[in-house]
Amino acid sequence: MYKSQFVGLDDIPCDTRCLLCDCTFVLPRNETEFLTHLFKIHRLVIGDVWKIASLRSYVHYWSVKFKEAPLTTYCTTLLMDSTPDGQPSKNEHYFLLSDCLLEDKTLRDEIHQAKLEWVLAQQEAERTDTSFKRDCMFCHMEFYGSRAAYIKHLYEKHNLHLGKPENLVFLDELLDKIESTVASLICIYCEKTFKDRMVLKEHMRKKFHKYINPNNKAYDKFYIINYLEPGRTWKQRQASSEKSPDLAGGSSENEDEEASWSDWNDESIGIACLFCKYINNEFTCILGHMREAHGFDFEETVKDLTFYQKVKVVNYIKRQIQLQRCIFCETETDNVLEHMKSQQHCKLATRKVWDQPEYYFPMSENDSFLYNLDATSNSDEESVENITEAVSNL
Repeated sequence: MYKSQFVGLDDIPCDTRCLLCDCTFVLPRNETEFLTHLFKIHRLVIGDVWKIASLRSYVHYWSVKFKEAPLTTYCTTLLMDSTPDGQPSKNEHYFLLSDCLLEDKTLRDEIHQAKLEWVLAQQEAERTDTSFKRDCMFCHMEFYGSRAAYIKHLYEKHNLHLGKPENLVFLDELLDKIESTVASLICIYCEKTFKDRMVLKEHMRKKFHKYINPNNKAYDKFYIINYLEPGRTWKQRQASSEKSPDLAGGSSENEDEEASWSDWNDESIGIACLFCKYINNEFTCILGHMREAHGFDFEETVKDLTFYQKVKVVNYIKRQIQLQRCIFCETETDNVLEHMKSQQHCKLATRKVWDQPEYYFPMSENDSFLYNLDATSNSDEESVENITEAVSNL
């Protein structure tokens, strides 16, 4: 277990005494109230407080120092023309505690280094821990021993992008947070609330909202990249990189290595033909293949259909092919593709055959063909209401 001279590196909310009096505040939870107290009661301002890796550690150090010497020994004195409550007043004295003081800068650097080492030690403990046990939050499959295997399962089976395991830390807390969010019927990306789980699931699938909201700072603690540089998150690092073009005209050496906290290998998921085993990463190539190899123009067939009617068409065709049954005349044969070709039956049956509630459900989970369908309905919730109603009638 990692040990440090600093207290409060774990950021667990804890009562912390003020630097200059006996008032206590729960830090880091009540940071704003604490800083307001320092300003209004003691006229003390801590510079660039967001760059301090552990405010509790910082406060503990300076509370000891301020017992030994007055504020003026360590702080810059400022003159302002107003009192802390905003009333006009000439030459009011305030104090600034900042890294302009070498001792303060050294303290901040040491706290940052200690925090980084502690986080890396925590990550290593999670990586080597074999006592991990958890049910999948979506399919309830049981996992034992490896957190990395669980994260990989969420990505490969449920298309949930959390990031590479080697870039994550405090995984149990992260998974608890995501599971609680989904259980509360809240989308993890746009954070909108939905009326039931089916509506939420369809929204996340259709909108590709299977990523964490990058603007929600509550998730920053779970990604190693956010501990690398004081006060800078992955978004700030990314923005800085984008503002600094490579003068040589090529891409920056670190550009591809600059991992955002949701990065996985950017390999496209293979899309399978509806009729045969042909797979391609490009949806347009799949559509072209079906036209040329099977004489089936998917785009022309579904051009006037709604999104969920398209879903039914895909699921109907896949089911018929799996059952070796013609998609047009429903004849069963040992070589259904040869039958469809010879009889020119590579065309869709009448709507009453395939436009049935049973075809709302895919033949396989995470069907990549379905992910590429264009949504034509006006809203997620309105469309899913139709599904809910249809399913209830099954």
